[in-house]
Amino acid sequence: MSHRIGSTRRMVRGYPVRRWVALPIIAVFLWLDQFHLDLFRAVAGDWTGAARTAALALLGYLPHWLVALGMAAVLTRPRDALAALGLDGRPMRALLLGLLLTAPMVAVLAFKAPLTLTADTPHALARHALLPGFGEELLYRGLLFGLLFRLAGWGFLPAALMAALLFGGAHLTQGGQAVEAAGIFAITALGAVWFAWLYVEWDFDLWVPVAFHVLINAWWVVFPVADNALGPLWAVGLRLVIIALSIGVTLAFAKRRGGRRVRGRGWIGVWRRE
Repeated sequence: MSHRIGSTRRMVRGYPVRRWVALPIIAVFLWLDQFHLDLFRAVAGDWTGAARTAALALLGYLPHWLVALGMAAVLTRPRDALAALGLDGRPMRALLLGLLLTAPMVAVLAFKAPLTLTADTPHALARHALLPGFGEELLYRGLLFGLLFRLAGWGFLPAALMAALLFGGAHLTQGGQAVEAAGIFAITALGAVWFAWLYVEWDFDLWVPVAFHVLINAWWVVFPVADNALGPLWAVGLRLVIIALSIGVTLAFAKRRGGRRVRGRGWIGVWRRE
């Protein structure tokens, strides 16, 4: 069986590295990304309220989730599909961690932006926070980054940067002008690398980046400061503070566990046989 140099154990338990699986992983991801939300838009383009939210969940996201689970089941075993995608973790721990470390964001947003609650807020939270937060993490981190990293033998940086470039590119349409689009690309790509690192260092628990992604989006909904992912400069700085806090807590967790998962040659993906 193949093992990576160093103490990082990143393979799905019991499965050797198979470099050829990178091709189907990337192909399936690109196929899903190409048709992202097309069925939902075709059927429920002008729907509102609960009907729109339900259609988004059932037509926009559920098919992607089923394909991701199916892909993981084919590459491992059906009983291991959830573990391969990082869905066998501890969601309550992740939620508490996210609430604690995004609390400064809530405090600043409450001071800088008006609390905006309407009859549609629950649906807005589902459409703009819960569903995309979980769905994007499952596809970009669990499926693309995670399976390239854990099954195909890619190093952290190659796998994370590929996912980051695609994640940033998917948000480019939010920008009107070139400078704004570049800023959106940069902040979302940085977020993608951050989410990937959290995923790995919290023992491949996908619920950790899911919690941060959902909560940050949720605070953006109830304290609206911009209509895109960038926002004013102070909001960018605020997210950098959250990233810094999470890095500190994660490193402390890793030290207590016995060491970081990604270190040394594991950043670029060097393997040996033992």
